[in-house]
Order: sequence, then structure tokens, then C-alpha cells
Amino acid sequence: MNLGINKVVSEGNGNTLLYTALLAAMAANAIPTVADSIYFRRVNKLERDFDAGLISAEKLEWHVASEYYIWTAAYYGVLFLGIYSFGGKYKTNARILLTLLAGGLVVGTVNKNIEINKRIKGIK
Repeated sequence: MNLGINKVVSEGNGNTLLYTALLAAMAANAIPTVADSIYFRRVNKLERDFDAGLISAEKLEWHVASEYYIWTAAYYGVLFLGIYSFGGKYKTNARILLTLLAGGLVVGTVNKNIEINKRIKGIK
């Protein structure tokens, strides 16, 4: 699997690669995704289990932390594999990626609105 990273670095554009990666990470954390929706649902269930005495405080905290990293990494892994497996030209890959991100944005936003509405009504 040759992603062309070595070529970019050897041509003296390593900093550009770092800047791009940091900007992408910033954008990725600012945009709600499908993974966020799954995470919020799972955390809600874990909190209900904790409130009911089914799990300990330690188990709750470890699960909440691991759920965040597992779902986020899985989501971006699927995006990477999808783009990589399609191959093709940059414009095609960019369109596919933007479509997937937009879909994640919609699902994440809807889920966030549900959470806000529940808080307003005092329902957890």
C-alpha cells in the first residue's frame, strides 16, 4: 500500500503533510459524525446501567473512554478504506469523502438535537 507519503517528505513537503494532518484532525473533531451518534447512544445506555446499579463506576468510566476512541477510530478507518479501495482520481475520492462526511454531519446533528430536546424537557 503506497500512499505517496515518502515521496511528499523526500520532496521537502513534510511540513505541508503535517499541517494538512493537523487541519484535518481539527475539522474531524469539529464535525459530528455517525460515530458520534453511536457513541452518544452507547454512553446513554451505560449511564442508565450505572444508575440502575448494573455496572460499577470504574466500569462506566472505562467503557465511556473506550467507546469514544473505538467508534471514532472505526469511523475514520472505514472512510479511509472506502476511499483507498475505490482508487480513482482525487476529485472522485474527494466527492465520495465529502458525501460520507455530509451524511455523518446530518446524522450527528439530528442526534445532538434529540439530546438537547431531552435535556430541555428534563428527560435523560
